[in-house]
Parts: sequence; structure tokens; C-alpha cells
Amino acid sequence: MPVADTSFLVDLMRRDRGALRRYAGFEQKGIALTTTAITAMELYKGAYVSKNRDNLIKVRTILELFTLLPVDETVYEAFGRIAAGLCLTGTPVGDFDEVIAAITLCNDGEIITRDSHFEKIPGLTVIGY
Repeated sequence: MPVADTSFLVDLMRRDRGALRRYAGFEQKGIALTTTAITAMELYKGAYVSKNRDNLIKVRTILELFTLLPVDETVYEAFGRIAAGLCLTGTPVGDFDEVIAAITLCNDGEIITRDSHFEKIPGLTVIGY
């Protein structure tokens, strides 16, 4: 199950050609895309920081296209394992991205992102664009 990272959704809102092509490819194959509650929060934060109220509309609109995967009990332990492993090897990628990775892995997903640091997370398949 493809899980859209924040960078992918931001790039879709900005009409980035690579992101649009990747999205169209999934759409043509009839593959439903998901994202995470964490990504939704990051998008809303960015919209409010920008002070451009049109960005709130863009966030609401883009999120309607995706099923949101929640944070639940299975994610808590996966996050702890991932975050501790990265911390112990000196390669943390940041709490939010580690939670996004945990949600993705708990849902047998692959992450769609332009952020290469997700490649540091064992077992996570990264789909670039």
C-alpha cells in the first residue's frame, strides 16, 4: 500500500511534474493512496505558518484524495524500535518522520517521498519521483 509522505503531498499541491506523474501512474493502475495523520498535521502547520489562507483550502482538498492511516497501539512499539535503532546507530531522521515510517511499516506500506533519509529505515521501501 503506497503511503504518501508530506513532501509528496506538498509537491502535488505545488504541481511538481515528477509528483504529478507518480500520482497519475498510481491512479491509472487503480491503486488507492494513503497518508498518515502525522502528514496531515504537518500540512496544516505549514498552511497556518504561511498565513496564506488559500493554503488551508489546498490542504483540505488534497487530504480528501487520501485515506488517513491512524496512529495506534501497533505503531507505538514500531516507532520505539525504529527510533531507538536509528538513535543507537547515530542516524536519526526526526521523530515525525520516524512515526510516519512506523505507520507505513505497520500497514505493509511503501513510502512515496523525495526525502532520501527514509532509506535509513530498515525494511522500509521508498518510492521516489
